[in-house]
Amino acid sequence: MISSLMFYEVMKPADEEAGGILEQPAETVSGTPEKEKMMMPAAEGAVAKTAFYDAKAEAGDQEEALVVFNDTYYESTGVDYVLENGKTFAVSAPLSGTVKDVREDAFLGNYIEIDHGNGVVSTFQSVEDIAVKKDDTVSQGQKIGEAGRSILNESAGIHVHYEITKDGELLNPSALYGKAISEWK
Repeated sequence: MISSLMFYEVMKPADEEAGGILEQPAETVSGTPEKEKMMMPAAEGAVAKTAFYDAKAEAGDQEEALVVFNDTYYESTGVDYVLENGKTFAVSAPLSGTVKDVREDAFLGNYIEIDHGNGVVSTFQSVEDIAVKKDDTVSQGQKIGEAGRSILNESAGIHVHYEITKDGELLNPSALYGKAISEWK
């Protein structure tokens, strides 16, 4: 083994000896490269069934952003996407990042959390056939599961509930699509 290491040291290229490896740019393991523009996490053709509740929106828009459970109204903290034909569809990562949590949850529908770096975190509820596990690195557009169901929003049928936060503050995902994190206000 020692002779193998000595042979490697003698035979390695000259540019490596000068520290070439250390001079190469570091590869991003987690977080969002600035060039990425946020994409919708639902398959093409999916539409918003329940919108993000915006306290500044008009009354009609606020009403459409309410979820009813056990005769109680709740403000939607994200967007519920569905296909009009009621079938399941692929759910994908809107930005690159690291999977921080994956868990089964009958009430919310199975749950996935992705940390995109820069204080940005995406959460998904009502996910079936989960294709990722905790600590996986995901690329933008990578399939993470399929739309499913939840007890919390049974009236949505097969859907995915998507939320995004920056520094712990809930944001309206629909206002961020096509924008880099540095463009978010």
